[in-house]
Amino acid sequence: MCIFAVIIHNMQKNKLIKLFKKNKGLIRSKDFNYQPRVYAIINEMIEKKEVSKLKNGLFQYKAFSNYNEPAEIFKIFPNAVLCLFSAWHYYQLSTTVPYLQHLAFPHKSKPANTDYPPVKFYYWSKEQYELGVVKHGNIRIYDIDKSVCDAVKFRNKVGEDITLEVLKNYMQSSQRNIEKLMLYAQKMRIEKVITPMLKMLI
Repeated sequence: MCIFAVIIHNMQKNKLIKLFKKNKGLIRSKDFNYQPRVYAIINEMIEKKEVSKLKNGLFQYKAFSNYNEPAEIFKIFPNAVLCLFSAWHYYQLSTTVPYLQHLAFPHKSKPANTDYPPVKFYYWSKEQYELGVVKHGNIRIYDIDKSVCDAVKFRNKVGEDITLEVLKNYMQSSQRNIEKLMLYAQKMRIEKVITPMLKMLI
């Protein structure tokens, strides 16, 4: 690559980085009008581990990843609650690192749809939504015991391996509260399901 080409390439890359920063570390293909030259730079940055492809047409600049802090999300969705994979990751109950934030909302609510930051919505009944909500700083999240019950309740959707991993790590955690866990399980009508699972881990 000649010196002139290198200069042009670096100018385009710097312009792309500025676009990433302007959009809080994320850009979509339509943000740069699907230009092939920009795709080439993004692919190069992916190879260098500077950029991650979150999904088709959505890319994250790793050096500017503070957008992904849960606190930022609650500025956009104040009534959301971190749940499932996000909660399990927060409590170190699962080694699965979610590439988007999993948020619970009351049934029939209509949160604003957005690509920034990447999120997945769940709409739960009033009882399911309100049960076990706690605050850690600026974020709203289900407590560790409710999060474990969610893993069991939605075991068919998240997978048996994930559910067992969550249960195993919970049983090894100093934060576990079996009495509270079983109270939640009773309210969520999964007591008969979770009991034999726990017995396997004792």
